[in-house]
Amino acid sequence: MSWRQFRAGMIAADALTVFVTYMLADYLRCRLWMGQDWPELLPGYGSTVRIHMQILAFLPLAWPIILFQFDWYAQKWRTWSWALRRALAATAILALLIAALALLFERELYPRAQIGFMALVLPATAMAVRGISGLVGQWVGSRRRRRVLIVGTNRDAVRLRRLLRSVTFGRPSVLGHLRGAWETDPSHVETGAILGGIDQLSQVLDRHVVDEVLFSAPLDHLAEVLPYVRLCEEIGVTSHIQAESMACHSIPEMVDFHGIPLLLYAPARHSPELLTIKRALDILFAIIGILLTGPIMLICAIAIKLTSPGPILFRQRRSGLNGREFQMYKFRTMDPDAETKQAELAHLNEAAGPVFKMKHDPRVTGLGRFLRRWSLDELPQLFNVIMGDMAIVGPRPPIPAEVRQYDRWQRRRLSMRPGLTCLWQIKGRHRIGFQEWMQLDLFYIDHWSLRLDFLILFRTVSTVLSGSGA
Repeated sequence: MSWRQFRAGMIAADALTVFVTYMLADYLRCRLWMGQDWPELLPGYGSTVRIHMQILAFLPLAWPIILFQFDWYAQKWRTWSWALRRALAATAILALLIAALALLFERELYPRAQIGFMALVLPATAMAVRGISGLVGQWVGSRRRRRVLIVGTNRDAVRLRRLLRSVTFGRPSVLGHLRGAWETDPSHVETGAILGGIDQLSQVLDRHVVDEVLFSAPLDHLAEVLPYVRLCEEIGVTSHIQAESMACHSIPEMVDFHGIPLLLYAPARHSPELLTIKRALDILFAIIGILLTGPIMLICAIAIKLTSPGPILFRQRRSGLNGREFQMYKFRTMDPDAETKQAELAHLNEAAGPVFKMKHDPRVTGLGRFLRRWSLDELPQLFNVIMGDMAIVGPRPPIPAEVRQYDRWQRRRLSMRPGLTCLWQIKGRHRIGFQEWMQLDLFYIDHWSLRLDFLILFRTVSTVLSGSGA
């Protein structure tokens, strides 16, 4: 059994577990909380069968996805305290998603105690399944241990050996190391388990049982490694080459382009599957946001129309994914001729870099200051999210004129779809300099995950409620 097969079994077990846990939580709610077999059958209660079925159809898909974001299925040994912290955090996110679905479909009928019992029981069941799957993995992995030979004696080679010994499923046995032809300096040897040089590979493979050979060599020396890769292929031994290059900071990945092998260099590699999930969540949250804030947006529109002349919405061209221009919507918070007056105020710019910011901008209306303080002027951008121009979380979309003044390294912030909120907004917004703002956006791109999106979203809510949204 391969690791992928075992991981698929873990995912299926977690999907079944969350389904059973939801049923168990419903039983505990009825028996312990209500003292009835099913209170919804009593006179005066509405039927919740439909919303329960909708959530039960959602949970087996959502729960493994959330766990995946917490590295729950990584092929690496983890402590029980690590697993417990991740299980608690994942349960909190799932409980919020259940509450959002209940609010969207059956706000009045859905039993709130169900979410509480679910949050209490799910970490215990998740940990129990984790323990059982770990025991099963150890038993299955011990049936046949792979024997691995590492070519290379530098620090990267030693790191490979330590990683091999840390896996939980199918932990291999490392036979030893061979010194590479590119390693000419004996002082850089990081290990003592040396069986010889790379020129002795054929003899080592003849004398020992070896299932795989790992070449810890930079791609700059690929020509020196290929003859030995062919040697492994000739006798039927699997070989791997460490994909690192001194020419680029990006780690290349071999991809199959219609039968042609290509080396892919991506500055920040994001899983297409996870980006699809991010887009689906963006649409879901945008729809929920529009439904919840619809009355507020209507009040804002009426107030803008009554307090100042001009359009209700402010439309502006912004730069999106990889520089694609789109029209962004906001509630108008300035005078109608604000953009024409910006040149007159250029000498009062308080921001460094190619952006214009003023703490007390005379073009902002009285109502506009209120809308900006509580970030209400950003609400129309939920429609930009639905149209695909923006995301809920991502670097803020810049003006094309600002992009033309970027340094080359700053343009990389356009490599991800812009968002309503980002690290810059929860870290201090206008109190942060332009350079630090750009670095925060690049940090977000390099370390993006669905978990990070949820953390930024939660921090944004607290920032807006505190009145520091502007």
